[in-house]
Amino acid sequence: MIEIIEYCGLILWVIYLFLFVNREIARKNKYIKEYDKSLIIKKPLHIIRIDSLFFFLVYLIYNNFADNRVLPYLYLIIVLTNIVYVVYDLADNYKGQKVVLKNELIYYSGAIILVVVAFVYMMFSKDLFNTCTLTLGLNIIVPIYIWLIKILIKNKN
Repeated sequence: MIEIIEYCGLILWVIYLFLFVNREIARKNKYIKEYDKSLIIKKPLHIIRIDSLFFFLVYLIYNNFADNRVLPYLYLIIVLTNIVYVVYDLADNYKGQKVVLKNELIYYSGAIILVVVAFVYMMFSKDLFNTCTLTLGLNIIVPIYIWLIKILIKNKN
């Protein structure tokens, strides 16, 4: 039963990752004037999401003293909470934003690379607990990745 919960959590994480990338693209399009190199100093919460960092730290802390039978449930709850938050944020704040897949393919290709990294790690390590920790850590990278790509595209033009 625990393995089913772990795999369901990983599948939901993949769904969350693409929703998260979609939200970061919508945020990038909404605040396009603010995307420059000084954004990390002016608005660091646009680069590092506090909720992703918080859930990552909670999972790491709980991983140190919790029973391994409980961790998959915690991971599933964290991923479900993230999905609800992202869907709510997309529907509430970015409902008028359209994301064109053709123009934003570079961002989604990065998400596909993150999914491949997570699943390759899972196949080689055979350790789902560390894979769950890796996926929560990868959630922190997504806004940074979107920001870096936007800076590179802006400097290229």
